[in-house]
Amino acid sequence: MAVDLHLHTTHSDGSYTPAELVDYVKKFQVTVMAVTDHDDISGVQEAVGRGEQTGVEVIPGIELSIDYPLQGRAHLHLLGLFIDIHNPSLLTVLHSLRQARCTRAMEMVGRLRQLGISVEFDELLNVVQGESIGRPHIARLLLQKGIVQSVGEAFEKYLGRNAPAFVPKKKLPMEEAIHTIHQAKGLAIQAHPNSLFAKNFSELKTYLDRFRAMGLDGVEAYYSYHSRELTEFLVTYAAENNLVVSGGSDFHGTAKPDIQPAIGTGHLRIPPEIVPALQAFHQRKYA
Repeated sequence: MAVDLHLHTTHSDGSYTPAELVDYVKKFQVTVMAVTDHDDISGVQEAVGRGEQTGVEVIPGIELSIDYPLQGRAHLHLLGLFIDIHNPSLLTVLHSLRQARCTRAMEMVGRLRQLGISVEFDELLNVVQGESIGRPHIARLLLQKGIVQSVGEAFEKYLGRNAPAFVPKKKLPMEEAIHTIHQAKGLAIQAHPNSLFAKNFSELKTYLDRFRAMGLDGVEAYYSYHSRELTEFLVTYAAENNLVVSGGSDFHGTAKPDIQPAIGTGHLRIPPEIVPALQAFHQRKYA
């Protein structure tokens, strides 16, 4: 038995449809998984349905991008697990983010055209096919048109954070994101704390203390790029501060070819017992 509570589908920036993802994780003996697409829950129901057919428990989830002052490459994401995907407050927030994604994509297409690259927004919509539009779709369009030789080249030359066609995306403040997840009866989990690029554990603790004061429920201690020392620190911090522990690979498919479900880069081991602990925490919180 294996678990993986951080997986992406084609409804954000993964390369497998929700049903394909459920089938794929079974190859890694995954019996409990969470679909956590970026700012989007439209793939959850398909995954749940396929999971019911194949014996895989699918936890409804999401990954929200957070607006928080950080330096350099540092970034902050928040996972929502066990969310009610029909919650009106959640759907209102996600509708706003989806509209912002569309506006952002139009701006990036405009910048590419200013660079002399012949791309049309209608062409991009044909690539998107109803999914939550994002930079990977623009990269795929550039690849299809022969403008770049790989998705990686598209990001390096045009779409990366310091590239000429990059446009920042709309993000939620941390407190608002936590509140949104709680409105949907979910658990707010700090995703991959390594992405904060804290200088040391003391600085990381300061971040986590702030987020805990905002209502954070848990931390993703087990993660593909976490060192053993970081995982141990996070597990200990959670135990000392009444937080719950989660874990996931952050599998995307071809977008992150070095990561596989449940095992990450090959060294990830997510204890299956985190699932009943998360379920018990969730039940206590919303009893």
